[in-house]
Amino acid sequence: MGESDSNSEAFSEPSSLVDKKEAQSILPSGGTLEQNRQSSPSTSTQKDSPQEEEEEEENPKRMSIFEAVSRGDLTTLSNLLTNCKTDVNTIDTNGDTALLHAVARVFDKDGWDARYFQCIHVLMSCEKMKVNMPNRNGYTAIGLAVLHRNRSYIERILQHPSAKRLHLDYYPERNESTMREIIMQKYPGLESLLPAPLMESLDSSDRDIKLLAALQHDKYDIFIENLDSENPNPSYDEPYYSSLLEIACQMKNCKQFVELLLDRGADPNIMNRVTGMPLLHATARSGNFEVLEILLKRQNLVLGLKDNKGRTILHWWARVCERNQGDKERLENCFKRLLQRGVCCQVGIDCKDKWGITPLCTAIVCKNRDRVIMLLRNGADVTAFECFDPILQSCSTSVLEDILDYCLESNNGPANSEHLMVTLRYRTIEKMLFLAEVPHHKHILRHPAFSVFLNLTWKRTMKLFFSLNVAFYVMFLTFLNAYIFHSESVVTPSHRSVANNTNSLLTFNDSLMTSGMKDATWYNTSQALWYFLMILLVLLCMREAFQLFVYHWRYIKSLENWLEFLLIIVTFTSCSGILDSIETNRHLSVIAILLGWFELVLLLGRLPQLSVQMEMFKTVSLTFLRFMAGYIVLVVAFAFSFYLLFKGTAEVDNAVYFDNPFTSLMRTIIMFAGEFDVSDLPFDTLPGTSHVIFLLFVFFVAIVLLNLLNGLAVGDTGKVREDAEILSLVARARLISNAFEVFDTLPQFMTRSLELTEEMFVLYPNRPNQLGTTELRSLLRIITKKRKPSEKEKSIEHLENWSLFTEQLSTLQLQYEEMRKILMKILTHLDIQEP
Repeated sequence: MGESDSNSEAFSEPSSLVDKKEAQSILPSGGTLEQNRQSSPSTSTQKDSPQEEEEEEENPKRMSIFEAVSRGDLTTLSNLLTNCKTDVNTIDTNGDTALLHAVARVFDKDGWDARYFQCIHVLMSCEKMKVNMPNRNGYTAIGLAVLHRNRSYIERILQHPSAKRLHLDYYPERNESTMREIIMQKYPGLESLLPAPLMESLDSSDRDIKLLAALQHDKYDIFIENLDSENPNPSYDEPYYSSLLEIACQMKNCKQFVELLLDRGADPNIMNRVTGMPLLHATARSGNFEVLEILLKRQNLVLGLKDNKGRTILHWWARVCERNQGDKERLENCFKRLLQRGVCCQVGIDCKDKWGITPLCTAIVCKNRDRVIMLLRNGADVTAFECFDPILQSCSTSVLEDILDYCLESNNGPANSEHLMVTLRYRTIEKMLFLAEVPHHKHILRHPAFSVFLNLTWKRTMKLFFSLNVAFYVMFLTFLNAYIFHSESVVTPSHRSVANNTNSLLTFNDSLMTSGMKDATWYNTSQALWYFLMILLVLLCMREAFQLFVYHWRYIKSLENWLEFLLIIVTFTSCSGILDSIETNRHLSVIAILLGWFELVLLLGRLPQLSVQMEMFKTVSLTFLRFMAGYIVLVVAFAFSFYLLFKGTAEVDNAVYFDNPFTSLMRTIIMFAGEFDVSDLPFDTLPGTSHVIFLLFVFFVAIVLLNLLNGLAVGDTGKVREDAEILSLVARARLISNAFEVFDTLPQFMTRSLELTEEMFVLYPNRPNQLGTTELRSLLRIITKKRKPSEKEKSIEHLENWSLFTEQLSTLQLQYEEMRKILMKILTHLDIQEP
């Protein structure tokens, strides 16, 4: 790639671009089409002498002009250019000339390489070189330099003696500005170096050139005189590489020229012979919307034409900017005319280009909200384009609201009628569930279409699915607790001798005999609980493995899934008997019970009803941890101070509080929570110092820090309460999204009863239903808002029809007056008196 503007100034000046004598001997040919035609290169197949032909046969592997440019071999390149058999304008498989190839090679390198710029200089100095030949993307040599934003190379190209031959008034690729406008906008300092626009001579002897000159000089009379009916649309080579109609359609204020060319038989379906861009697309790109309307009125126009990137006229219509006053109305008229001409039947409103982009996607990316609404109104599907997720993540909230508005469709019933039926396009909303994980788009879940979809899907499908999942886990947790508690009824803390022995069957039987609790019923119950627990544990492992298969990296990144993984390991280790130490098993059993119940809390926190409380818990916990990370040093300082002050002297119930630094830290943390036992602290060991340090602890930690954290917790809780509705909707969206991923993986017969159907999302807002009053009012408000533009369009259509009627009536009146005058003349001529 090319260097940036900031780096281009750091390039070192090449010592010598070309020899001065060579530069003087190779003079530029000039800047007009006629002069360029006179200096056209000879064909590469022409042989000057038999000796040269023999030399070519003897050296078939002679280096080509592209190889010389790629290697930066200036000597070989100069020899090839002086050889009359070399076609300097030949193109490679990518459609690039040697000059384009040299410019591209410059930006493939890192840093300045004088060899390639010398190649560019030599090629531009060659009279035969077509310096304005574009590549398949419509970029010339100067265009490529501008594309890569290398100011240094642009300046050097413009300072070249042949720069006056450069044609800068063309539209490169997707740009809606000419190359001249782009350079003036990006590099104002280079404006003085820009060559003047190329203008052909009106005195030219060539009729085609004179025709183009008349167009450039706005000489309509001369244009009519020289227009040939047999060839109404001549094509031009260097420097334009376009037909006359293409040039006229992209020039400003050439409406009458275009109409004349079309009336004389010029084909409106022509495509550029180099770039393959249809005339309709090029006209839209140039922003010449008046001419675009003229083209759309032509009956022989083919709307299904695509450019070399697979883009239709709808793609270009969706992306062009409104530059002048009245462009918005002209674009709306163009879209209406496209619909009237059946563009949706020919190419489809959701037609995709080679990258899978639809016109609606183009309009969203270009932030053309009015055109987004027009496309949605005519049935465009927002989920049709492939880069669906990133496009919607980056678009504005207003555009998302418009998209969701058109996910609601209604019949023609009145807004207050019982027969009003609203249908929800649930497939579109289903694919937009990922917005629940986008922080700046969470509020879009409040949209009636989204909230109604989530509520109906939860009540009619997902509630059962989630309830089964919770029931399974509660069953597992019940058997886990039952087995552990049943096992602990034998091994009590008093049996230290048993705990230190192995966990063999003999030791287990000895413990039963010692405690007097050897009972067959107890043993059978323990075995039954163990078998059921192992079965449920295997099922839990299968569930987690299936989730890993479905969610992939999202499963690994989730802390809750790691918690479940740890629970499985601890449960299996503590209950399988693979460890010999009963004491170790008891440690693991305690951890298993804690993890099991904590996982149940997180699982129930996914419920919409409990999502707010769980979010409060998470938010406050993270706030405490985040702030305590900065203040933990203060707590450690007081803990070590208390250890030195009260070491071995503070005892309560034979327990030493500050026996070592670790217990001192634990006790200080408990004191931080507000648990003070001042009467048990021996302040007389180091009087004065102990009192001062303890008072400092009370002030800085117990009063200031504790109240600070409490205040932060209250603030976080208030924010969570404000977003309670959104959090509930986010919880439902996550559950539904995860469930849909599972359904897509399972066989269809297993999920047939859980699939969404259109009948689920057909609503009658004015009849008794499961929706709340607020949601119903919101639905009716959106339906009413969507009907207003239609009514406005109908009124405009009525006005247009009335205007047409009055215009026709005026025409009839004029015809009547003319007929009456003619009749009066006839009567006067016949000398007949008017009755």
